[in-house]
Amino acid sequence: MLVGPRRFAAIVAALAALLALSGCASDELDTDTTATTTATKPVVAAIGDSIMKGHGLTPAQAWPELLARSNHWALDNLSCDGAGFVKTGDADDCGGDFSGLVAEAVTAKPSLIIISGSSNDLGISNAQLEEQTIQVVKALRAALPTTTIVGISTVWNDTVAPDQMDDINEQVRQAVKGVGGVYLDIGQPLAGHRSWLQSDDVHPTARGQRELAKAIAGAVRSAKLKI
Repeated sequence: MLVGPRRFAAIVAALAALLALSGCASDELDTDTTATTTATKPVVAAIGDSIMKGHGLTPAQAWPELLARSNHWALDNLSCDGAGFVKTGDADDCGGDFSGLVAEAVTAKPSLIIISGSSNDLGISNAQLEEQTIQVVKALRAALPTTTIVGISTVWNDTVAPDQMDDINEQVRQAVKGVGGVYLDIGQPLAGHRSWLQSDDVHPTARGQRELAKAIAGAVRSAKLKI
């Protein structure tokens, strides 16, 4: 899909904020937000699973929150424990799959939406996953025609990722690119780093979340904004 001049400019502007984070040299991210008022902050919505939510940590330690503070975003993190494009999230959280989060994302009126594949969908047929992934992303685009949509590859733990992860990532890539969005493959930043995961060997520690934030910024830099 060709991207028009206005859409291209919006994508470049949104990703430029992400790119600013890639210059961080230390483990700690800049959390100074005094220079930007809430009224002038760009609104960003995040749709993902418990990893994106920061399960087991404080909300402020999740990688979307780290990016938001560093780039002065007003973040609406809609990520849900246990959820995926098909898999239903925990009943005491969203109680549904990613499609149930679309309405909330639209209500936030974001200039940027971040959406990620999820390991929660492992074991679901690829045909069903592909159909649902496309439906969710198309629903976001239909309701938010000028919003920049950024897809993120699926995060795994410190071990070798299952083969189906490649399929899930490709489905997200095609769905996002199909509506004029941007897909970022961040690899597997946690691979080989058991100490960056909590005791369940699934959810990142605070250090792991910082590494995810850096990996996303690095992916933006590597992409050179060639949308």
